[in-house]
Amino acid sequence: MTTTWGILGVLGAVLAAAVGWVAWRDRERTASAENRMAGQAALAEQQRYEAGRHATQGHVTHHGHNSGGSL
Repeated sequence: MTTTWGILGVLGAVLAAAVGWVAWRDRERTASAENRMAGQAALAEQQRYEAGRHATQGHVTHHGHNSGGSL
């Protein structure tokens, strides 16, 4: 009977370790996907900001409101 409980205990420990490893691996994979999406969102926000800044600078320059040069 002791041998049976020992074998069941070892099998339970191996099963728990396998489930824990798979859960840890999937959590790492999910975090990578979230990081990638956050990076893409930040890049899109940066591009929108730069486009708006360029549009504003173009508007000021084309209307003769630049501070240093002449048109």
